[in-house]
Amino acid sequence: MKALAIDSAGGCMTVAAKNDDFTASLILDIGPKQSPELLPAIDLALKKVELVPEELDYMTLCKGPGTFTGLRLAFAALKAMELSFNKPVYGVSTLDCYAFPFKNFCGQVVSTVDAKKDQFFAAVYEDGKTLLEPEDTTTEKVITFLDKSKKILCTGPDAAIFAGELKKQCPSMDVLYFDSQ
Repeated sequence: MKALAIDSAGGCMTVAAKNDDFTASLILDIGPKQSPELLPAIDLALKKVELVPEELDYMTLCKGPGTFTGLRLAFAALKAMELSFNKPVYGVSTLDCYAFPFKNFCGQVVSTVDAKKDQFFAAVYEDGKTLLEPEDTTTEKVITFLDKSKKILCTGPDAAIFAGELKKQCPSMDVLYFDSQ
């Protein structure tokens, strides 16, 4: 399998490449300065696994929610590669990506991105299944999908903020967080 993946939905950009058993990833915590760094990061990741774009089987990216500029950059770069090399591009929900490493967590996982103005992009998962589809929502609505008798793990770049809101509204809940940025 030969693949390229980009997550530029937040301030921290990740570019990863896979060439069968070889993988390389580059994480740049550069905030809004992703534009001049994206193409060199793609080039470096592909070189590290000894690939050129023509050899890719597919490309994938986080399709949002996330920062408009970051998402636009990744879409534009991969769309150009798709058109140039006739390689498919697949989009994956950013919230699904942040939750995936915790699919076997014994409890519920809340994947979040701060949407500002007391709103969050959020999704709730348990045992690898989606209980609340990714949406622009409030902490109050997310709470209605949570089993307060279980551990709650918040993940995503704004996990600490969301975990704080949960604890403020439901102090008895067992809330943990993993900040993915």
